[in-house]
Amino acid sequence: MPDSPETPDATHPLNAEELEPGLLYAVLTYRGELASWNWAFFVPNPAVSPIGAAGTMFHVVDTDSVGLWKFEVEKQGVISSPLVVAIMRLADVGFLGGYDDVVGKDSLLPMFKTVAIPTQASTEFSSRTWFLEAICVLHDCGVVQCDDAWLLEREIRRCAFTAMDKYLENKGWTAYRAEHCS
Repeated sequence: MPDSPETPDATHPLNAEELEPGLLYAVLTYRGELASWNWAFFVPNPAVSPIGAAGTMFHVVDTDSVGLWKFEVEKQGVISSPLVVAIMRLADVGFLGGYDDVVGKDSLLPMFKTVAIPTQASTEFSSRTWFLEAICVLHDCGVVQCDDAWLLEREIRRCAFTAMDKYLENKGWTAYRAEHCS
């Protein structure tokens, strides 16, 4: 049965209107094309209800649309954003401390900053390639367990494609739990 929960290629949507505290999420946002998204990491702030209405986003942005990228940390919510297509639960990061510890300067931030960003314009680099490199860094540092970033990428892309139907009908985002990352 290709669509049963026991098969590794069948990631099913979660019935969620809010996120869970202490978790690291992947967030894919719409960028105007059917099969292309901005990829980011998100940690929800548990002090703000509903969970996911506020938090910290870690991502790279192409500020001038000329292929020059920079790393950004933004305080924002995702569950009410009109651009969010898919949110995927990646891992429990509660062992790193409370919310302020996890998003502070001594936890995830230095790990994300080790991911190389080209200083010259590059068509090879994207928020997706940065995200996947960051997953490998998080794995190497023991924050997540992801033995195959390529399988995780396939899983996230498949979920985002599925979520696009709901998104394009103005029905918001869809939440998933990663099978290839914990």
